[in-house]
Amino acid sequence: MSERDPYAFLSPAAAAGTVALRTPMERSHAAAGATFETHDGWRVAVYDAAADAEAWAADLSHLGKLDVRGTAAELDALTAGLEKGGARRDGDVWTLRLTPTHGYVLAPFGQVAELRRRIGAAAIDVSSGLAAVALGGPRRRDVFHRSSGLDVREARFGANRCIAGSVMRVPTLVVNRGDDFLMLVAWERSEERRVGKECRSR
Repeated sequence: MSERDPYAFLSPAAAAGTVALRTPMERSHAAAGATFETHDGWRVAVYDAAADAEAWAADLSHLGKLDVRGTAAELDALTAGLEKGGARRDGDVWTLRLTPTHGYVLAPFGQVAELRRRIGAAAIDVSSGLAAVALGGPRRRDVFHRSSGLDVREARFGANRCIAGSVMRVPTLVVNRGDDFLMLVAWERSEERRVGKECRSR
C-alpha cells in the first residue's frame, strides 16, 4: 500500500503473471460443471450453453474496473461530457457516469495499468473489489424484473445507460450494454450467489 494510492491492495495487478487470479464465483462454477480457460491471467468459467437460450448469465469478474472520482469539471473532461446515467463504449473500454462527480471505467484487465496511468490519481483500481455478471438473452429483462424493482424497460433504460440500485437486496451497478445487462456487485456478496448451468463465458 502506498501513500499515493491507499487502495492499492484492491488491485490484483501485482499478482498477475505469478499466480492464477480467480473470480469469487469459481467454486459455484466448478460445482455447476464448468471448465476453465485463462484470460489476462484470470481463470474464467466456460459453459456449453444453447445458442437459443432465452436467458443466460456469465461471470465477467475478470474485467478491469476503475473507480473514477473528481469534481464535476474533472469528470466532464475525463468522460468527454458524458451525462449522468450515461455509458459509452470505445472499443473494449466502457466509460460510465453515475453522478456528476463519480464514474467508472471498465476494460480488459490487461489495459488497466495503462488506463490508470492516463487518467491519473482520480482512478482507483477496484478490479478485485467488484465482481461482474452479465445477463443476456431475449428474456433478460423478464429475468431481471424477478429479482429487482429497478425499471429496466427499454423505454426507461435503453442501451448505453447505467443505474445504481438493489438487485436481490444487494447494492448493484447495472449497465445496459445493448446485448446484455452487466451487473457489478461487491466482491464478497457475489460469493454468496449460486451460478446455474445456463451460464456461459464471453
